Amino acid sequence: MRYLSIVREGISIINNSWQLVFLHVISAFISFVCFFLIVGIPISIAFVIFGLDLTEILRSKDVIEVVRHSLNLLKKYFAMGLVVILSILIYFTVVVVLWLFTISGTVGTIAKIIRGELSKYAFKFFLSEGKRLFFPIFGYSAIIGIFFLFLAFLLGLLGGSISSIIEIAKSREAVLALFLGIFFSAIIFITGLLLIVFVLSLTVYGIAHVAFEKKGPIKTFKQTIKYIYVQPASVIFYSFLLVCSLIAIFIIILFGTPIVLIPILGPILSPLYQIMTVFLQAYINLVVFASAFLYFYEYITQQKENNKLRLEGEHALDVSQN
Repeated sequence: MRYLSIVREGISIINNSWQLVFLHVISAFISFVCFFLIVGIPISIAFVIFGLDLTEILRSKDVIEVVRHSLNLLKKYFAMGLVVILSILIYFTVVVVLWLFTISGTVGTIAKIIRGELSKYAFKFFLSEGKRLFFPIFGYSAIIGIFFLFLAFLLGLLGGSISSIIEIAKSREAVLALFLGIFFSAIIFITGLLLIVFVLSLTVYGIAHVAFEKKGPIKTFKQTIKYIYVQPASVIFYSFLLVCSLIAIFIIILFGTPIVLIPILGPILSPLYQIMTVFLQAYINLVVFASAFLYFYEYITQQKENNKLRLEGEHALDVSQN
């Protein structure tokens, strides 16, 4: 099966560039530490300085009281609110920059290996690719985010319309309303699932397009949609990768459950297994990236070859006519 051979090639690429797995784990660890340094510590200090008292909120009996007490606290502790908001904004900025640079360096390295420009991971190429692809991938990610919000908005409108239909059906026939509720719920679930897979495919293949073709975010978005339209099997392949990765991660987590139950050794082995799980999840995610990139590169290589043959044929025809 062609899918399995591509996955094997993807595994081989990541095995030869295993340092990328460590870099992703280090990025996750830095993000975790930054939360405490940038968000946790400033908020804790602000609690002490401003003497925040949450007992009024805890004694609230309903949502309206919670909101009212929260607004009163915001007026009373406005400076602390600014500290919290600023800390969260700085944290998200740091994490987004860190992860974008890590992803940019990773996909750039994988693309170079697939093109044959690099035999295995090299830190200097990782840094150069991270800097080169940072803003293109940032721009493309922003477009994908806006596109996803637009689709979510349309799905929300669909859900609202369906709710109105069900409410009308309830006033006339309870059995019909129950049937319509189950039927439309299934439709919304399936539609939402398909949209998520579509957006994820658009994200991965678009990033591959940025890495291989070196084009702007808007042009990349248009050409990636065209690619998925012309090559719908690409979504099927990515769905195959996604399902396999989820199954593998589920099995890894499942195997870790009995370790906690081991007497005496359980509490010792469990943290070690959790660390190993993080590494394995990073490895699996990188294999998915590499396999999707290989699939995309195979397609664009074939397209370039077909265009080359077509141009040569047209040139030969012109020469024969002259």
